[in-house]
Amino acid sequence: MNTHKLAWNDFQVLLAVARHGSLSKAAEALGSSHPTLFRRIRAIEIAVGATLFERSRQGYRATEAAAALLALAGEFEQRLHELDRDSALAAEGRLTVTTTETLVPHVVPPLLARCRAALPKVSINLLIDERLANIRQREADIALRAGGEPEGDLIGRVVCDIGVAMYAPLDWPAVDTAALQRQPWITVDDTLAHLASSRWLQAQGLIQRAAVRCSSTLAVARLMEAGLGIGILPCYLGDSSAQLRRISPPLPEFRSQLWLLTPRQLRGVPRVSAALECLTAGLRDMADLFEGRRGL
Repeated sequence: MNTHKLAWNDFQVLLAVARHGSLSKAAEALGSSHPTLFRRIRAIEIAVGATLFERSRQGYRATEAAAALLALAGEFEQRLHELDRDSALAAEGRLTVTTTETLVPHVVPPLLARCRAALPKVSINLLIDERLANIRQREADIALRAGGEPEGDLIGRVVCDIGVAMYAPLDWPAVDTAALQRQPWITVDDTLAHLASSRWLQAQGLIQRAAVRCSSTLAVARLMEAGLGIGILPCYLGDSSAQLRRISPPLPEFRSQLWLLTPRQLRGVPRVSAALECLTAGLRDMADLFEGRRGL
């Protein structure tokens, strides 16, 4: 077979399809799509001059021709893991991570514990702030927050989606979501009017039903737990509370994305690169919580 034309990401595709036995599952693992992966497999087979997978209703099964390529890919992958581990162990210094208060109760502690175990020579400073200015002004090395495509000199990666749903106090009777006007609401105030959920509440006239309005989404959750009313929360916050229950599915019009951001000037700095990989792995392990699947 002619393998010299293959790049490492071609081998990653082969490994993913062989391990998952499904283009859809492999595409999800790679952050790609079924059609894209189908074209990639076809291009790789043309490049090497061999059929690498047998297709059937049961999925994709590697052929004998693929065995040598998969063995080589496995060796490459193992060596890269070793290099990543050595790089992580060598990373040292002070690292400032900034995030929002809603992520602090349930997400940040296990995440930082994981990073401290993986990066024992890195000292982490945690900065709780809603503003992006702190990372643009180089007060922080990494920002973890909801948002869209970064602007200016920031670069970033999407970790997963963030689901948002309606919640009620656990001990409340069933809530009729067709009659939301009759419910007392706990909402954010005008300082968070930019949120999609806040705009929706305003458009529906539900702001006028607010029993309490406040400048903190975390405070909204705490007031709801005390039984003051219903409200809208990100699923990672609402589903983590034993005092709340979800009364709607995740609402697509409120969905956002979870981003890890860093200044472009810090690209390739060992402690930053190692921390980004560790944070990404930890957050993707929490994807079910963020995307609202844990509360189903």
